[in-house]
Amino acid sequence: MENIWVSSWKHCDWVGKTDLIILILLSIYSWAIIIDRSMLFKRIRRANEKFLNLFYEGKVANVPNSPWSKVLSKTLSEKAKHNLTNERLLTTLKRFGNEEINLLSGRIDFLLSVSAVAPFMGLLGTVWGILMAFHKIGLTGTSSISIIASGISEALIVTFVGLLVAIPAALGYNYLDEQRQKIQIQGDEVLESFYNTLKQ
Repeated sequence: MENIWVSSWKHCDWVGKTDLIILILLSIYSWAIIIDRSMLFKRIRRANEKFLNLFYEGKVANVPNSPWSKVLSKTLSEKAKHNLTNERLLTTLKRFGNEEINLLSGRIDFLLSVSAVAPFMGLLGTVWGILMAFHKIGLTGTSSISIIASGISEALIVTFVGLLVAIPAALGYNYLDEQRQKIQIQGDEVLESFYNTLKQ
């Protein structure tokens, strides 16, 4: 018996094949984002911990991969160029902090889009496949259960693939968004510490 994946691919027309190819590409890109961002957040957690330990000991150090190190460095540079009032200092800290958080958010929201769109793309392929199956039945005049079941099973593969793409994307988004929020919550406390240290 021929493999169901091979059989489904052979029986798909250009619409079904296009749908499957797009879903596979979305899956590959989603996994690339999940792996890349997970590794990035791991590096950031370590760098932030190292930087904050030094900062609370009264030392200012440039720690690579730490957003808070970058924020402090940029703020000190801005303070050296301009005579910042306390109000402007707080505004500057928040602006640089938001910039760093926005950089961390890059590509994560794409996972949310994939988790929402992939099931519908799968459903679209399935509806199209079933439509074509019944169209062939109408043309041939054959309504045997084997032909109907074969056509429907092949059409349902697209929905199955859509769910295989959507579920990891949704889980990946939830995990990465949680990591981003933890850094953002930490940032509120860190920026306040920076402000208390730097204010006039």
